[in-house]
Amino acid sequence: MNFSEEDLKEATHAFWDRFQKKFSLKEAMIEYICHKITSLDNKSLLEAEIEWAQNQDRIKTTPCKTLVLLVGLSPDPLLQSVYVYRPEKIVLILNEEGYYTEQLEEWTVFARNLIELVERLYREGLIDRKPLFLGKDGLGYPAGDDPKEVFKTLVEVLHEEEGVIIDITGGKKSMVTGAFLYAAYSGIPISYVDFGKYNVKARRPYGYTCKIGELANPYREFALREWERVRELYNRYQFEEASKLLASGIAETMREILPESVGPIEELRAYLDYYAKWDRGDFRAAKEAAVGLDDFEQPTAVVELGDKWYRIEGDHYKYKIKAEDFFDDQRIIRVYVMDELARIRRLIENGDYRSAFVRAGGVNEILMVARVIALITDKRDKEKFLEGLNKETPSTKSLFKALIEDTVISVKKRFERFFKVLQVDVDIQIPNSYPMKAWWQKTSMFNTENGWEDFLQIRNELMHKYFSVPRSWAEGALRFVEANFEDFLGHPIGELKTGEQKIYTEALPWLKLCELCGLSPFLPHGLR
Repeated sequence: MNFSEEDLKEATHAFWDRFQKKFSLKEAMIEYICHKITSLDNKSLLEAEIEWAQNQDRIKTTPCKTLVLLVGLSPDPLLQSVYVYRPEKIVLILNEEGYYTEQLEEWTVFARNLIELVERLYREGLIDRKPLFLGKDGLGYPAGDDPKEVFKTLVEVLHEEEGVIIDITGGKKSMVTGAFLYAAYSGIPISYVDFGKYNVKARRPYGYTCKIGELANPYREFALREWERVRELYNRYQFEEASKLLASGIAETMREILPESVGPIEELRAYLDYYAKWDRGDFRAAKEAAVGLDDFEQPTAVVELGDKWYRIEGDHYKYKIKAEDFFDDQRIIRVYVMDELARIRRLIENGDYRSAFVRAGGVNEILMVARVIALITDKRDKEKFLEGLNKETPSTKSLFKALIEDTVISVKKRFERFFKVLQVDVDIQIPNSYPMKAWWQKTSMFNTENGWEDFLQIRNELMHKYFSVPRSWAEGALRFVEANFEDFLGHPIGELKTGEQKIYTEALPWLKLCELCGLSPFLPHGLR
């Protein structure tokens, strides 16, 4: 760089003098971009200004995908912004009442002039691509002289855009306020072209003293954190916490600024309530909560077990699922176990290893009972056994021993206490022609001959003592139950869906839920 600050000042004064005497605004800007000045290393005034500012470390920018320009009556700082941000797309936000001149030019004329000037930047090689201008005919979007109107315009225009920067340099105060509201809401950065020196007589800043970068936004971090927290809580299946966060701050803010979003947010909270009931195993309440919600892929456990499931009111059961409605239905067993296995995996991912192990123990018990019932061929014996299960469940240890050791299982001998509950005189004999093989040896943690006893011992200790469970134990428990289930099925879990109705065990993806609730038009791309 072979020019000085004094060279820049003289070139600036000469430019201002010519502009005042004979140039229109558009003509002046064309010279600003295109006219090469010998004293400035044969660069245009714009190019020299930016080079000087960069050498002075006054440009704190990186290229962006979409640059939003709040357009006022001075296009030169906007051209500086386009030059340094080099966007792929440009969105012009213009005050629809603010562009009438003596020639009665409307905002559309002003927008066309600005588009032509940006194209000049490209033709002069100052930017490496010709940006796509959004809006009808690329002319941007007129906004009313009100912060809320600007806010709503930005919500509508930018909800699918990524890598957005909003330059507020040219905007009126009302437009800037609306832009800050949107930045607080979406976490999108705000940029501003400031100047270090101002000529009072000319009533213009010296362009070479420009300082371009993001403004500190005291709202941005909080807003972004809150919305991202809602999404994070949802993805971690902490549905109640997500709903509380929505209700405590975000919903009220949106009610004031974007009242049209209130309905979709309330609908989102209804879905969160539904998922919270399902995730805690209250399938009946979840099915009731689904009434009034749009049709969607519900977890299969809610759809198929909801009408039969438990309900507790006060200190008592109002409904209890009957053993004959659960253990005597192979489809229901599969649905329940698949739902629980998915829940155990989530507990592990969320770091709740103790709960994951305990829950695996409960599923293991269900499978062991189901194994015995599946062996009973006599209809009356099965009815008696199922009736007894409504009052008592044989110990899991006795179930393992019977299935491993006996070719004919004597209920009276193996499950003495349970036999007394049946209140019958004749023993039930259950054929077990092929005693259970050591499927647990397929696991890494419980792979000894009596590994099943190790599993039961740890599970029982966890029920009566409190100690920290490492992740490896929780994963070992999950694999133990998976191996049990696969042996029960006779094939890998991954083949379960073959030839059967699909079993859904997950909540909807966050993006799909936003679309279902009608929130997508109100949420920027980065929050979906």
